[in-house]
Amino acid sequence: MRELGASLSRNKSMTISLVVTMSVSLLLAALGLLIQEQADRTERYFGDRLQLQVSLCTDTSKAPTCIGGAATEAQKEAVQQALDDNPEVEEFEVRTAQENYERAQETFGQSETGRKQLEVLSPDSFSDSYFVTLKDPQEFDGVTSQVSGMDGVNSVLSLRDLLDSLFIALEKLQWAAIGTALLLILAAVLQVSNTIRMTAHARRREISIMRYVGASSWHIQLPFLLESMVAAVISAALAAAGIAAFMGFVVYGFLRDKLQITTWVRWQEAFVVMGWTSLLAVALALLPTLLLTRKYLKV
Repeated sequence: MRELGASLSRNKSMTISLVVTMSVSLLLAALGLLIQEQADRTERYFGDRLQLQVSLCTDTSKAPTCIGGAATEAQKEAVQQALDDNPEVEEFEVRTAQENYERAQETFGQSETGRKQLEVLSPDSFSDSYFVTLKDPQEFDGVTSQVSGMDGVNSVLSLRDLLDSLFIALEKLQWAAIGTALLLILAAVLQVSNTIRMTAHARRREISIMRYVGASSWHIQLPFLLESMVAAVISAALAAAGIAAFMGFVVYGFLRDKLQITTWVRWQEAFVVMGWTSLLAVALALLPTLLLTRKYLKV
């Protein structure tokens, strides 16, 4: 521990530089994992390649095709038959009014405003729906024109544009964060290498004496390993603090209140990402140090 304190004191600027580099790289890697989790949650929420939402009539619907009130069983069967027979449809999923109400609770219940809005609603306020996946995402006019005029159909909503822009933005953000993180991780490894090389050069006389008196390889390497571990622990803590700030100010402070278009990542996912980031920090500190001390210390 005395050697560790002396080494940190001698290499104060290098240690701070290493901590900053590792913290930023770990934070960006963690953000990349969070964005990937968000993309998975959004895909699960909307459905893979979902294109159209066909909403049936309720007792309060005002569309001309809803003059008779809520859609009857015969009208529902006619809509399902039309979707089955349409060559542009790959498959469709049926969701009841209760299921749509539960999904609305999951999405809008993320904010105080949304929860207040849901207090005056019930499953009867929602309609049965068909969520349609198309064979060709660009070919949806035929299905829309066929189904929208059928009795019992309140509306046909295309989610293609919304989903495309959302997934494209998430994918670009994810790759940007991961790419930048990889570059900074490389910089951190190089910084570990420079730190070990400079420290080994400054302590070359001590290391030679230790070697002559029979000190073990582990005894010579230990101060370097401890120094790297201290930098890793501090970096992991700073990265976790950055993720906590992102979740508190961005996700819970803005996205869940202002953009209620999907279910956003929760603290549970953030804690899992923090755990993986901490393991990455340990690996980033230990593996290069073990390899480089073998090279520069000749032990």
